[in-house]
Amino acid sequence: MRKEWKIVVCVFLIAMAFGLNITGIAPVLGMVQENYSSKSTSVVQLMQTLPYGLLIVSSLMLGWLTARVTKKKLALLSLVIIGLIGFLPFLSESFSVLLISRLLIGFGFGIVGPINSAIITDFIPAERRAKYFGLNVIGMGIGAMIGNLLGGILAKSGLRYFYLVYLMAIISFIVVLAILPELPITNEQKTSRQRLNFQVFLISGVAFMHTLFINVYMTNVSMYITQNITEDPSVSGIATALMSVAQLIMGISFYRITRLLKRATLPASLFIAVAGFAAVLFIPGMGGVVIASFFCGASLSCFNAMGAFMMSTLVKPEAVAKASGVFSILGGIGGLISPIVLNAASSGMLGSSAPKNQFMLAMIGMLIVGAILSVLIAKGYDKAKPQE
Repeated sequence: MRKEWKIVVCVFLIAMAFGLNITGIAPVLGMVQENYSSKSTSVVQLMQTLPYGLLIVSSLMLGWLTARVTKKKLALLSLVIIGLIGFLPFLSESFSVLLISRLLIGFGFGIVGPINSAIITDFIPAERRAKYFGLNVIGMGIGAMIGNLLGGILAKSGLRYFYLVYLMAIISFIVVLAILPELPITNEQKTSRQRLNFQVFLISGVAFMHTLFINVYMTNVSMYITQNITEDPSVSGIATALMSVAQLIMGISFYRITRLLKRATLPASLFIAVAGFAAVLFIPGMGGVVIASFFCGASLSCFNAMGAFMMSTLVKPEAVAKASGVFSILGGIGGLISPIVLNAASSGMLGSSAPKNQFMLAMIGMLIVGAILSVLIAKGYDKAKPQE
């Protein structure tokens, strides 16, 4: 039991650090745009999603890495990268430093998310994992909540102070270093071909679409508030923090939700986002923002938790890190290109790239993908023999 509590604490703290990927610089995107006024809106929004560039690279390497480096060492490496690289823009307000920081931090995020799934798989039997993936979501939600709220408050003293929130990952590093058990790499892990199946790529493809559309809210809500409601950065921090509150509630409820909805949990998470986008589109003022933040946060956490849980059951244990990496890769590509694609699409189809136009396209996209996924699940295309 004592060993299991160590796993609980470490999974939670690693997830908290990964929650900073959700925060990114979303609470201060409006301030970033003002501070670097010579940069276009698309370039500023790209700073929120730029980490997905190296996130894709490190996730792609993860299967190879787990056959050579213990999962504890990989977790520690990722936490150091997140903490120190995320802190860099505090030292200099140069746009080049911000750009480099936002790019390099993605390498840490690309490892830390999938490695937490692999740690859960290594220590927890399949029938009990849903609760731990719920805990993973809770940790992500609390990490993002702290990042959003504390970051928004710190930003009142100046944009550079926002980046102090990334030192939270160093606290996680210290605790994980002290208490996480380290399992040696087995010969099976070293020689395994880590085979994946069709279902891994199907769910990962849906992750691409989900991240493509959900990031529209995260990259535009701060600008929407600044342009239409208030320029106070703490208000944007509160709005984005509501996403974390939803993650917390969803994490606590995840085990019960999966027991109720079973395989329908994944498409349900997309329809929750549809409701969120509808709220910000059709309910004026902060009321719509509050509802949208809550629903989009719930969608994000529910989708990620269910996707990670499925990755842990569809393949052999030694291939879980690789499967989770593929899930992160395709989701990362969706996140990386989200501002570019949605800005271009809304300009071409609706006449401008205004936040409301992007919200509209994201709502329609989520609805279509959710409907298609529901049909595929009804036909059983998501099923595979466990540990195939």
